[in-house]
Amino acid sequence: MIFTGFKRKSNQIFFKKTLPSFIKKEHKSPFDAVKKVLVFLDDNIEKEHLVKELATMLKISESDIKVIVFQRKLKKETSSDDIITPKDFGWYGKIENEKLKNILTNKYDLLINYSKVDNVYLNLLLLQCKTAFSVGFAYMDKQLYDLLIRCEPDEIDLFHKELIKYLIILKIVQ
Repeated sequence: MIFTGFKRKSNQIFFKKTLPSFIKKEHKSPFDAVKKVLVFLDDNIEKEHLVKELATMLKISESDIKVIVFQRKLKKETSSDDIITPKDFGWYGKIENEKLKNILTNKYDLLINYSKVDNVYLNLLLLQCKTAFSVGFAYMDKQLYDLLIRCEPDEIDLFHKELIKYLIILKIVQ
């Protein structure tokens, strides 16, 4: 429809308007260890394998990892609670999905964005998330993340290796 472009543009305007207040706000909170993790994915990555790998790497249970998968269009064969589309967003950054609102009310120790493209909808979620530490790929907006890792999005093993290395250096994980 013609209004989808207008809606996306209104969300981009809202994002640019709220970004300075997000940067000024102290969104970091001290924590002893990573207990809850929020993960943003594209639909291309195997979710179950990634969750198992993260759980063993961070030494937490799989139930403490919440995954949000972003798809441009919802495929008919997939119906899951953790899949979001642009239809879950209203005008000016308003989230219309109740399950997504409930996810964003929780506090997370670590947010990892595995998205292969810089996405305005995932950036809107990042602005509204209560996370202590956020990690993404180096091509993403450096103002939104605490740690950016320079590697290709397809090199998940290298990303995990660097992620755990820096989390240990920063004394976020043991």
